[in-house]
Amino acid sequence: MAKKIQRDPKSVALAQTIIKQYQPETKEDIQDAMKDIFGPIFEAMLQGEMNAHLGYESNSHDYKETQNRRTEWQ
Repeated sequence: MAKKIQRDPKSVALAQTIIKQYQPETKEDIQDAMKDIFGPIFEAMLQGEMNAHLGYESNSHDYKETQNRRTEWQ
């Protein structure tokens, strides 16, 4: 007999809110919703990693102890 997965009620409520908001009908709808939801989270995580790696915040005009710099992608 398969064990029933115990889910956090807050997670279930959040998932239900997302489903209600996006009303996905296809797998593409679900993928688009996931991009909308998780994209900003991943961007913030990557920005934090870049800040830690370079040793300064984005758009900082302070003196930098490293020659590493952020540049615009061409």
